[in-house]
Amino acid sequence: MVKEDIGPGASLRVARESRRLSLSDVSESTKITVASLKGLEDEDLSALPGGVYTRSFIKNYSAALDLDPEPILAEFSKRHPTDVGHQITFEDVNVTSGDEHQSDQLMMRTAVIVAGLSIPVLIFVGYLSLADNSETVEVINTEESESEVLAPASPAEAIRVEPQVDAGQIALPDEELVIELTPEGDCWVSAVVDGVESLSKLMKLGDRETIRFTDRAILNVGDAGVLSLKINNRMTKSLGRDGEVVTATIDRSNYQSYFLDQ
Repeated sequence: MVKEDIGPGASLRVARESRRLSLSDVSESTKITVASLKGLEDEDLSALPGGVYTRSFIKNYSAALDLDPEPILAEFSKRHPTDVGHQITFEDVNVTSGDEHQSDQLMMRTAVIVAGLSIPVLIFVGYLSLADNSETVEVINTEESESEVLAPASPAEAIRVEPQVDAGQIALPDEELVIELTPEGDCWVSAVVDGVESLSKLMKLGDRETIRFTDRAILNVGDAGVLSLKINNRMTKSLGRDGEVVTATIDRSNYQSYFLDQ
């Protein structure tokens, strides 16, 4: 339980120590760097990205300790408004949160996509129906005419797409995988590479970082929508939307699934 006579950072430390967890243990479960966790406990937020990203770290750390994150987040916001930002409450009128707005946009995009996919499906079903009807009423009298009638392609043949794999981009068992990070705006990025923390910084437009690993890389990205990635010099899909905090685990078993054409 969070005590009222100590600060929120000390509350996190007391809760962690009472559970006999080290900072490394919490870092492993939350994918937040040890330096960032210690900054929260010491209430030294200068090394954290600030704003929505720092609030996300506070929530994730609290949840990992089975604490209610809202009181702790509210206390951090009260004590460090510049670094954490203002908490929107129900008393604030005419305010729509960014997450709610993004959720509405996502629902609208999903509805448009579903509607767009439904149209070709209906056309295809109609085509098959017409083809079946024409075969029922048409009488073919000669073998020659029968040979000239082409059966419509089956649905499986009509939509089947064979994935193309670029053999040049497949890493050999002992070969390093290389990730190149290039943000299009301010973006907090931390990385744990083969079990070792190797990157924790606020990247800006024009920055570039290269990560090499043989087993696994865990990326914690503060603004997934502005970060571009290449794996083995090949562009990948976006890790998320603008403003979204994302943790991505990339290893030998899944790295090809991040490519744009997969």
